Amino acid sequence: MAAAAAAATRPGFFTFLKHGVLLPARHGSLFLPLLALTAALAAALLLGNALAVQPLAAAALLDADAISRADPASAAYPALVEALKRDLRWLLLDAGACLLAAVVLGSAIKIATVFAAVAAFSSATESQRPTVSGVISSARGHIRGAVLTVAFGYVLELACAAAIAALALLMVYLLEYSLLLLFLDALLVLLVSLFLVYLSVVCAAAVVASAAEQPGVSGAAAVSRAWRLMQGKGAQAAVYVVATCALGVAVSPVYTLVLRWWPRGAAGGVAAGVAYVALLGAVEVFSVAAVTAYYFECRESKEEEEMMRLRYSKLPNGDEANI
Repeated sequence: MAAAAAAATRPGFFTFLKHGVLLPARHGSLFLPLLALTAALAAALLLGNALAVQPLAAAALLDADAISRADPASAAYPALVEALKRDLRWLLLDAGACLLAAVVLGSAIKIATVFAAVAAFSSATESQRPTVSGVISSARGHIRGAVLTVAFGYVLELACAAAIAALALLMVYLLEYSLLLLFLDALLVLLVSLFLVYLSVVCAAAVVASAAEQPGVSGAAAVSRAWRLMQGKGAQAAVYVVATCALGVAVSPVYTLVLRWWPRGAAGGVAAGVAYVALLGAVEVFSVAAVTAYYFECRESKEEEEMMRLRYSKLPNGDEANI
């Protein structure tokens, strides 16, 4: 009977996606500033790419084309080489600055969003609605752990991506040797790529673990805990990936409108740009809220399984039907 009651109150397969929408909607005072920060960062990165990175990339291509056409013995050749070096140097600096800002500032905003989502999901009643000051106070003892967990997740994902790149490069050499080995290598690239996608969900859940668990966990311990809790919940992880990717694809037409309207008029381009970055912020907030709910559901499910296993172990044989 207890098992039937537990099954009746167990959340549905897509419940965590519903929480991804409901948590930000019910706690706008927590999530709207984070959405605005995410949108502002996206706007800054897009402007940096459009105004600095892309012009320098175009200039470097023009320099390379001019060098390919010039006579190495001519007097203008050294100047063209220096211009290419200068443009490449500035291109690397600007692209590196954009990447650093995306990683550091994006991770900081994501960690803050995770703490807000944990506080919102943990609030039991309307009279206990979390506040910004309350979230900051509860997060003080876990910030270091969350930062370490995010950094450790980046290391794992980069290592997995490097393995994929190495296997893909190996395919070039296997073309001359064996089609069977080439097929096996391509299959391995596919499997490792799928593992990278799953690993990204594990690392996202690990950040939630570092923010939610008492006592705190961080780094490898947080990733290990998230991995254990997600066992048997791989289908929901796949649904989470599909949902977030679908939302990302759904907002891409707005970016197409930005590119189309920007040269024609500032008003239309600005409006489309604001709508695009706001939608990006909303997708990011939904993603964090959904993975937070997913982690809590995995934890509750694992706790129920452990309780049932403990009850079975204490009962005499034949009494399992009464559970």
